[in-house]
Amino acid sequence: MNEGRFAIGEKIFVRDGMNNQVFIVFDSLRWDVFEESDARFLKGLGKWKKAYTPGTYTLPAHMSFFIGKLPTTFDGEELYDTVAIRYDRKKRTPYRKGLQLWRLSNPESPRSSHYMLEGRTIIEGFRQKGFCTIGTGGVNWFNPDLPAGKYLTEHFEWYRFFGKPQYDCNTSADYQLEWVFDVLQKIRRPYFLFINFGETHHRFVYRNCSWYDSANPYGDSRECRRRQRMCIEYLSTKLEKLLTQLRCYDLVMCSDHGEAMGEGGLWGHGFYHTNVMEVPLLMKRYNEIVQGDNEIRT
Repeated sequence: MNEGRFAIGEKIFVRDGMNNQVFIVFDSLRWDVFEESDARFLKGLGKWKKAYTPGTYTLPAHMSFFIGKLPTTFDGEELYDTVAIRYDRKKRTPYRKGLQLWRLSNPESPRSSHYMLEGRTIIEGFRQKGFCTIGTGGVNWFNPDLPAGKYLTEHFEWYRFFGKPQYDCNTSADYQLEWVFDVLQKIRRPYFLFINFGETHHRFVYRNCSWYDSANPYGDSRECRRRQRMCIEYLSTKLEKLLTQLRCYDLVMCSDHGEAMGEGGLWGHGFYHTNVMEVPLLMKRYNEIVQGDNEIRT
């Protein structure tokens, strides 16, 4: 890993008042597992919120994300609470509380946002604005050799998938981050960076973990929670090496969906359940990004 040698994405590459964009998804990560984890670096970035995902599994969740509809809360917070409609009885008008970060210019549901984009996806929209669009996915839905994976990834200018066709998870975080560092050193434009990590997906493993060759943990809810918690703590340490070197970026970090771990006799995801719908979410504009007590500056 190229640690500590450079600062990526200096302000000279930001244009039209738009910062670099960093969007990171921890596949299948439950809200309560994240909440109880010791992911110190990630938690030090700001106040994470319990949010509700628009999809019960990877494909529909990311299809929604890529048109600008991210997980949402109901607490009235800017960026977070952007979908639910309230009704002002005095003014006799419906309204929404928060302003979205990204949005496609969609005449079917017009509303304002911080970044209004044109195109079929926000990836295409940022590319039309001159951003370099960089993406890497960890789970098999992001395999560009498969139809669904091609659909999710075809608009990225730079894209890399490290796994082979299989249907549980990939443990490719190290390779993904090394590749991201390499790409960011080559570009001289503002960027939209997307990373989907597969370690937090069932079977909840990462490279060289002590339980890598152990049996499927389904059937043991305590072990599922322990393994997923260890995976997000692992990813927290890995991401510190990346995010401490980036400059001038807006940050979105979340899960695409959660996971049932034995509640009501259910396991997995792809269906409606409280633990599937509740996900961790952090959104920060550039001037709000704080690490410890120090703002990340150019």
